[in-house]
Amino acid sequence: MSGPKVVKIVTREEILAICEGHLRQLDQAIAHWISEGKRSGELTDEEIAATLRRREAIASLITRDAFMELQKGVPDEISFLKSDLLRRERVAIEKAVIARKRERQGRDNASTLLRSLEARGVVIPLDLKEQLQSVATGGALSDAESILAQCFNLLVPGSPTGLSATQQELIGRLKEFNADQSFEAWKTKNRAPSSLDLLLDRVDGQIAEAQTVLGAVRTSGYLQRLNSIESEANEARKSLLLDSLILDMSSAIEVVRHQQAIRVQLAELSLELTEVDTAEATTLREAISACDASTPANRLAVLTEKCRALASAEAQRRAAQSRREVILQGLAKLGYEVREGMTTSWAKDGRIVLRKPSLPGYGVEVGGQAETSRLQVRAVALSESRDASRDKDVETIWCGEFTRLQELVARDGNNLLIERALAVGQVPLKVLETEIEARDSFSHKNTWE
Repeated sequence: MSGPKVVKIVTREEILAICEGHLRQLDQAIAHWISEGKRSGELTDEEIAATLRRREAIASLITRDAFMELQKGVPDEISFLKSDLLRRERVAIEKAVIARKRERQGRDNASTLLRSLEARGVVIPLDLKEQLQSVATGGALSDAESILAQCFNLLVPGSPTGLSATQQELIGRLKEFNADQSFEAWKTKNRAPSSLDLLLDRVDGQIAEAQTVLGAVRTSGYLQRLNSIESEANEARKSLLLDSLILDMSSAIEVVRHQQAIRVQLAELSLELTEVDTAEATTLREAISACDASTPANRLAVLTEKCRALASAEAQRRAAQSRREVILQGLAKLGYEVREGMTTSWAKDGRIVLRKPSLPGYGVEVGGQAETSRLQVRAVALSESRDASRDKDVETIWCGEFTRLQELVARDGNNLLIERALAVGQVPLKVLETEIEARDSFSHKNTWE
């Protein structure tokens, strides 16, 4: 099949560009993973170092020309980092939930203990009473458990002297009442879960997630609402208010998560514009840099589409330039005349014709949009007044030269494949009159189909 051909070319330069783009995306993913991991407090320096070592191992694949392995390894690593970040976030949320439950249980236990001590007329040392009251009102004391234990011990006094008979009798009853009850057993007995407690557990979970996703500042408003709700005496109304609070927090968290996902995607896409030196790219980069957590999702979506379109167009432009240069360099090595400006002419007109001094009256036409990686190549005649009996021989010669062109292209890591070809002589040789070519050869209608 030595006649006109449809070929596909993939250059080493465009493969390298793809791999470098993958590595930029990986760097962005790692930076986000480190930032969010540190913010949640669930990331160690050793884990960061291990991730950076994996990144270097992936990057080293370029030096071994293991391009396919790199293009598979990068998405796998990014996927791992995203799932790992979600896992760490869940761990942070679970820890926050446990802390909130412990704080809530501490408040409830302190309030119950305070009421029990006062009901029984037990005298509480002033400083201990103040600490117990602080725990009961939500004070974040590191030794809250110790304070509760000390106060519980007041319910199980020893046998102090100097007390009246009535006081001694009261102490005896307290001893009997608490004889078989430890502090842990007392806490368990006094916090039997109710439907309201289960609802409060859900609220604690949402608050913990909000603190992780929304941040402390935006969560403070929900905490204020919760404090106000907890003072509500009507349990039915309290349940309704808690349900409403859960729904509001859930909605806010969903919006922020959606915005975060778009911002991460936008940051990845914007990396493809780092080397684009145009006014449009500069304006777009500035707009992306100005985005923050308050940027509306629709604004982020518009920027994402613009960024994707511009990055895609730039990638196509660079790849097309690389393909044209590789083909022209290969033809130059085969003895065809390659002049300055031919790459630009090809990009402008969609095709170009090259002569070969050793084959007067004939040449090679290369056409098609290099942006798609598919090209049309064929031998052509440059004059009607030629010996047409040579046409078939010229096509046969071009067949050998094309094979040689494939070899030359492959030496530099490029790939030139035939997707479709016609047999020698299956269609007449296309004729481009020299005079016509000089004027408008590139607008000549393609008749090889």
